[in-house]
Amino acid sequence: MKKNKKTIAFFNGFYIPHLGGVERYTSNLSEQLKENYNIIVVTTNDSNTKNIEVVDDVKVYRLPVYNLCKNRYPFLKKNKEYKELLNKILKEKIDFIICNTRYYQTSILGAKVAKEKNTKLFFLDHSSNHVTVGNKLLDRCGAIYEDYLTNKIKKYNPKFYGVSKKCNEWLKYFNIEASGVFYNSIDDSVYKKFYKEKKNKKTKISYIGRIIPEKGVINLLDAFEEINKKYKNIELVIAGDGPILKDLKEKYKNKNITFLGKIGYEDVMKLCVETDIFVHPSMYPEGLPTSILEAGIMKTAIIATDRGGTCEVINDKKYGLIVEENKEDLVDKLSYLLDNPDKIKELKENIHERIIKNFTWKQTAKAVEKELEKYGK
Repeated sequence: MKKNKKTIAFFNGFYIPHLGGVERYTSNLSEQLKENYNIIVVTTNDSNTKNIEVVDDVKVYRLPVYNLCKNRYPFLKKNKEYKELLNKILKEKIDFIICNTRYYQTSILGAKVAKEKNTKLFFLDHSSNHVTVGNKLLDRCGAIYEDYLTNKIKKYNPKFYGVSKKCNEWLKYFNIEASGVFYNSIDDSVYKKFYKEKKNKKTKISYIGRIIPEKGVINLLDAFEEINKKYKNIELVIAGDGPILKDLKEKYKNKNITFLGKIGYEDVMKLCVETDIFVHPSMYPEGLPTSILEAGIMKTAIIATDRGGTCEVINDKKYGLIVEENKEDLVDKLSYLLDNPDKIKELKENIHERIIKNFTWKQTAKAVEKELEKYGK
């Protein structure tokens, strides 16, 4: 790590190779910031990898966790290894600490480290409501726990930001006034790297994301089965993994539905290139869905629910269609586009231009640097 650079430490519940929106956000933002800053990531060791390693010039500390729920909510295991790693973290020269989300134990740890080291503390929110797992009792317990952690974090007097304006609206529930927005974004170079003219024989509809009920994937599957009775030259591709994937494969055996399971980033981008209509039917408290940015930059028409910052990207009908959180409206919106292929072409071009102009990592990194230096003097 270069001595003449200031150092940013991100505290994350998860990090690469664990795949998720927050992980990719941190990785992509770090890629832009590391030209002017040293980057450290403090996260959990949910995949039994090295507890200290350097990945693409980013120093990563992975703290031990209990096996229980470690892939969904990692509980820190404060054993000898944990204490040794924490001591090494405290010895690092850190100028800024950015904690991603409020509800992981790594977030309160980041706040404590900031206090111990007298370091500037920032919190970045990625949600627009209480996190849900689809179980009323667990959701209620989770909400109480999130409220408890947030109230503890507020005592450390950090600066709060959201990855969308919708996140900042949600922070008001906790009586928190956000200082700004650091938008979730995308690397604009992926378009040149991956884009090719679509040559599909069928109209391809796709979903990319976790396979959990809260993401609305069941509504999409039910809607597709209905429209497939009328429109024969269509196909649906579902990419992603999750606890209900096996059950969905058993239930939906339509020859025009393909389940890809978990796929890597390059395959995600290639699927976006091949897709005519991308559907994000989420009922989850999103921040700003990465998949919408990925699909949009690859010139894909988008149908999405009004979750998180989606309507900050699709802020006009010329950029995409906003759908209600039910099968019936999905059927209507999909049917409309299938009946109007010229509209699909129009949406593809418009959303691509909007994302290129407004949602790139270069723009977000500049906004972050400006705020860090303002409070870091």
